[in-house]
Amino acid sequence: MRKAKPMNAVDLLIEDHEYVRQSFKQFKKMDQEDKEALKGLVSQVCAALKVHMKVEEEIFYPGIRRKIDDEDLMHEAQIEHDAAKALLRQLERMKPGDPRYGPTFTVLCEYIDHHAKEEEKEMFPKARRRKVDLQGFAKKIVARKIALERRK
Repeated sequence: MRKAKPMNAVDLLIEDHEYVRQSFKQFKKMDQEDKEALKGLVSQVCAALKVHMKVEEEIFYPGIRRKIDDEDLMHEAQIEHDAAKALLRQLERMKPGDPRYGPTFTVLCEYIDHHAKEEEKEMFPKARRRKVDLQGFAKKIVARKIALERRK
C-alpha cells in the first residue's frame, strides 16, 4: 500500500485554479439562455474565488513573502487580486440576463487563468525551492477555508 502524499499549500491552491479552469470550460458549453444554470455556476465560482483569494492574502502570501524575496512578484499578485475583486463585485450586481454578464465572467476567468499561470510558473516554484513549510500552510489554509465556508 502506498503512503499518502502529505497535503501541501501549493497543491491545494493549484486545485482551486483547476476548479476555475474546469468551471469556465463548463460555462462555455452551457446554454446561454438557461439563466438559472448560468447564475448557479457563476455564483459557485465567485464564492470559491473569494475564499481562494482570502486564504492566499491572509496565509500564503504573507508566509512566503519573507522567504522568496521578490517584492515585485508579490505586489503584482495583490494587484491582480484587486482587479479580480472588482470584476467579482460587478458580477454580483448583475443579473444573468444582462448582456455583459457572460462577457464579464469570461474576462474574470481569463484573468484568473493568467494570474494562476504566473503563480504556478513563478511563485510556487520559488516557494518550493526556498523550503517554505507548505504542509504547515496547507493546514492553516484548510482550517481557514472551513471557517469561511461556515460563515456563509
